[in-house]
Amino acid sequence: MKSMNNVAEFVKVRQEIESLAVEINALVEGKTMPRSKTKLDEATELLIRLTEMADNDVQQVAVGRLTRLLAKLGMKVQVLGVHKRVVKKHPVS
Repeated sequence: MKSMNNVAEFVKVRQEIESLAVEINALVEGKTMPRSKTKLDEATELLIRLTEMADNDVQQVAVGRLTRLLAKLGMKVQVLGVHKRVVKKHPVS
């Protein structure tokens, strides 16, 4: 019975990560840096938990897919942080 609980918990955590990934993607598209970074950190923590729970090949594949997804989103979030808007001040005449 423990294995069924583990599978149910694995699915729940996986779905949480996927939901956060959708949210992160929307935040990145809206160029909302602080919140996207916070959500990415939250998803990364869940991924660590999910990785510890994975005990079969199918779960390992899911972990690999989510790892790649979060890595891509992480790069997008990082780019957001680099491209801050610079406001040029014009001299007053």
